[in-house]
Amino acid sequence: MLDDEFAELDLNENSENALNVSLNSESCLQTGFTPERIVIHDKSPIDIGKETVKTVSDVAYVKITNPAKVGEGISSYVVYRVNTKLNGKEFSVLRRFSDFLGLHERLVTKYLSEGVIVPPVPSKDMLATTKVKMSKDVSVENEFVERRRIALERFLSRVLSHPVLRIDEDVCEFLQHEGELPRATNTQLLSGAAAIKVMKNLGDAIGKLAYKVDDPEEFFYQKADELDGWEKQLKRLHSSLLNLVSGDNDLANAEAGLSRSVLLLANVEENTGLAQALHHLAETEGHVADLHALQAEAHTCHLVEYSRELLGMVQACKDVLSERVRIYRTWKTAEANLRSKREQKIRMEMAPRNDNKKMATITMELEDLENRVDQAQHKFNNISINIKKEFQNFDLNRFAYFKQATTEYLELLLQIQLKVLENWEKYLSCTNGVN
Repeated sequence: MLDDEFAELDLNENSENALNVSLNSESCLQTGFTPERIVIHDKSPIDIGKETVKTVSDVAYVKITNPAKVGEGISSYVVYRVNTKLNGKEFSVLRRFSDFLGLHERLVTKYLSEGVIVPPVPSKDMLATTKVKMSKDVSVENEFVERRRIALERFLSRVLSHPVLRIDEDVCEFLQHEGELPRATNTQLLSGAAAIKVMKNLGDAIGKLAYKVDDPEEFFYQKADELDGWEKQLKRLHSSLLNLVSGDNDLANAEAGLSRSVLLLANVEENTGLAQALHHLAETEGHVADLHALQAEAHTCHLVEYSRELLGMVQACKDVLSERVRIYRTWKTAEANLRSKREQKIRMEMAPRNDNKKMATITMELEDLENRVDQAQHKFNNISINIKKEFQNFDLNRFAYFKQATTEYLELLLQIQLKVLENWEKYLSCTNGVN
């Protein structure tokens, strides 16, 4: 499987010129974010307070390492070691992917109605997972597991940078409890709970689309339009990045094929000097092919997965806006029921015969409906306030995350291009002596 620290990837073990890039947690390929500037509240969004500026390292440190395969075949799964440092204490636990899904589901259940933007967790890709489980190609498995490891680490980093989510009891249990966590049955794609959840979400989505909110605040209209624009452009960006990765892989494969062809040509060349030059060319092309394959991996880890994560964050933002619409609908429905009940009471009072028992019942029902209206209105006002604060933090923090992602990518890309140049310069020096 994978080594303890994702052992170094030697692009050509037989050559001193090969580029060794560590894939462990300290590598420049590692993309768990620790942005220089993260804006959070010193009070939770549920109790809005004054903003402060902190770094993620001030809050917590998280690393996911040592993915290990458990079992064989279709029933196998991967466990990850989650290492965290919270308030000066260090914890290390083993978690499987379904544990992350269960944690995300519980956070959404608790905090979505409060207007908290819960960071997205990587989706459960049944097709890709099955392909990896049944594949005999270790490189395919390692690549899939590494991408998922990075995405899970990003998820936990975002959770721990949030002032409310990081102190949640489920998050603390997830990070500190050394034993196995209770299985989250609703994370199974083919489970009955998952099917019920899908149907419920579909019904809610249709209801939200059909319900028009007469919103007095222009802010929420603007944010909804802004999110739609981001989503549209991010999907285009994601598609373009996938094409870029595909092009890099095609280039790497073409160069590898060229290297083999030149080597075969060198083997039949009778001129010793030219044969040596061809051998050096084949070797150089092989090194460059490996470097371009590494560049494709850099595009995937730093740009493709980051754009996918941003799409998930946009959807999380849209989810809190949809939840606000749902709460508004509940409030207005309660008001309509209250008006109807009041009209019913008036009709009973005007009736020739007044049933005191029924009147007492309606009076109690009116009190209950009035409480429901007050609670729904209070909940709507609270979620509106919290969403504004959450969006303010999101707008500030996304620039820090973007800067971190692009900086890491450009630094790695520069290393790769310098190594390409170094290989061609060495080849040029080898061919200068050919007559």
